[in-house]
Amino acid sequence: MNNVCWQSGPLPTPAWRFWSPLRWIAVSLFLLVIGCSAGVPKHTTWSNATGAEQYERLMWKAIRDQDWKEVEPRLAPMFVGVSPAGQALDRVAWVQYWQGAQVSDFSLGEVTVQPAGADMVVTYVLHLTGAGGAHLPPGLRVISVWQAVKTRWILTATSATPISE
Repeated sequence: MNNVCWQSGPLPTPAWRFWSPLRWIAVSLFLLVIGCSAGVPKHTTWSNATGAEQYERLMWKAIRDQDWKEVEPRLAPMFVGVSPAGQALDRVAWVQYWQGAQVSDFSLGEVTVQPAGADMVVTYVLHLTGAGGAHLPPGLRVISVWQAVKTRWILTATSATPISE
């Protein structure tokens, strides 16, 4: 005879049936919301910036705020910049140029970032407003090259060309 043992009462529900598609979606959304909101800095700083576009914005913010102690260490020792007038400037001359420009506000648009080995090439349109009647070009097309050096990024070259109207 067959020895079949029958269990009385309801059969146990398999674990996979507990995780219905609706529960998977709810848990996934919960994890997504928690993951995206935890630890996101409210203000970008040099220490928490995550990309070359943010470094460009921080550089222009430092120039606007005349925070030269933040600008100078971000420029490579062999930095080369081309001013809107077409002058090739070294590191010291670049800082002096922007000290005299008296930037009161700026905006960046059409930003693109392209990796190039250990470098990042950033192109964008820059609009500047001058303080105290300072004359600045209404729009500049900028190309900058940022290079990873040890644990930080430095600006190695930049060129600002006026946009002709």
